Amino acid sequence: MLKDHEEEIEQVKVDQAASMQELLDTHLHSEEMRADTAVSQNLLGTMLPAHIIEKIELGQTPQPEQFGCATLFFTDIYEFKKIVGQVDAVKILKLLNVMYTRFDEVIAKYPQLYKVETVSDTYMVAAGLGSQASMSEQEFSECTRQALSCAIELQKLVNSMNFTDILGNIPIKLRIGIHSGALNAGLIGTKMSRYCLFGDTVNTASRMCTTGEAGKVQVSAETIGALGEDDNYEFEERGAIEVKGKGRMTTYWLLL
Repeated sequence: MLKDHEEEIEQVKVDQAASMQELLDTHLHSEEMRADTAVSQNLLGTMLPAHIIEKIELGQTPQPEQFGCATLFFTDIYEFKKIVGQVDAVKILKLLNVMYTRFDEVIAKYPQLYKVETVSDTYMVAAGLGSQASMSEQEFSECTRQALSCAIELQKLVNSMNFTDILGNIPIKLRIGIHSGALNAGLIGTKMSRYCLFGDTVNTASRMCTTGEAGKVQVSAETIGALGEDDNYEFEERGAIEVKGKGRMTTYWLLL
């Protein structure tokens, strides 16, 4: 009887093997789908603030926002145009890639910070772009503390980096400017969307950088005010300087 059913038994084995392979293929596809989703979410997280990602995942269309207070900082390379005139373009790109890859690693350690963009040698970071309706004064202060701590870390990082294999004996010095205040923000575009910031606070933060000095962090009085009563940071008054669009402003050096 067993011999009479050999063909049926073999067919059952073939069917079982096919079912098992189908199950394995389905499982593998599910794992790949989960991996693709994780990669997509991670990539999205580097492009947009967390509260915007949450809205997108809920199927909501992010609307333009007003922030009563945020802290921004810009960095640039001192005398960058002069360096560009002395160094091959490929080496300039290598320099920026090496520097800003390290910057990205530093920024990732501060949960309240969001890298807005990099343009040429300019690197822009914002703190406090969460849900302002539920953010307390202490949380605002924490955002500013993270911005100041990050700025100090970036300055020390650049001071410790060796670029001689790229630039030879040309020194690299970083300027950083920090300012706090109200701003508007919104998601622009449907393809390669960008989260853009607008307003006087953005312009002033940029000018805190461009009117600064090599190797220093220039801070506005508004940022010191946003810091609250925290005394873990030391400042040295620079004095009044002319800032385009703002007139004369008293600014401070953040001591490293």
